[in-house]
Amino acid sequence: MQSFFVQKITFPISKAVQIFDYIKQTGNYFVRFEVNEKNEFGKIAESINSLLDYIEKEKLKEKAIKNKLIQQAESDPLTGIKNKKAIENTILDMVQTAVNNETQITLGFLDVDEFRDFNTKYGHQNGDTVIKFVAKTLSENLHGEVGRGGGDEFMFCYIGNKDISDIEQSMNELLDKLRAGCKSDDGNIYLHVPCSIGIVTTQGGKIDYIDLVRKADKAMYSTK
Repeated sequence: MQSFFVQKITFPISKAVQIFDYIKQTGNYFVRFEVNEKNEFGKIAESINSLLDYIEKEKLKEKAIKNKLIQQAESDPLTGIKNKKAIENTILDMVQTAVNNETQITLGFLDVDEFRDFNTKYGHQNGDTVIKFVAKTLSENLHGEVGRGGGDEFMFCYIGNKDISDIEQSMNELLDKLRAGCKSDDGNIYLHVPCSIGIVTTQGGKIDYIDLVRKADKAMYSTK
């Protein structure tokens, strides 16, 4: 009789200890007790499950807030794409990946031609419209990472083996889409957006990030 009583008491407790140890080790709050008995132990299990439900929801809220803060810290507030620091860090990681895998990497710089004069002529609100249009066009047409370097400057990078002729063709198509432009903020005029792009591509092995950036920047200004 005594052994039966001890077994009935210790089994739910040992099960609880196992679950709590698992949560402590893994940080996973998705585990739950199986409630098979309608007695005091069943009520305790239901209460613990309710507590775990609450903790799980709070953890998900905390994770969502953390992810939002990270996104805000890494995003350009006007365009929503990566900001300068975030895109530079991303490109550094991509360079390392290209080195490790001995894969081709392509880095590009883009800026809007005579953007200062554009702002003077059409106003800063339309200038913002153009910057958002460029960011959207780059994001939709480039299979890689895109970021805003500040002002009217953008950076993009992608990994993968492509012929130079294919890269040049895709860049020319991109420039055509940008030159086609977008509507002004009030919709009354069409804003053509001439841009300059400089790209540099290199195979894995030893890649110097600073040298890569310098060459892409130089290539962009040589097209003006």
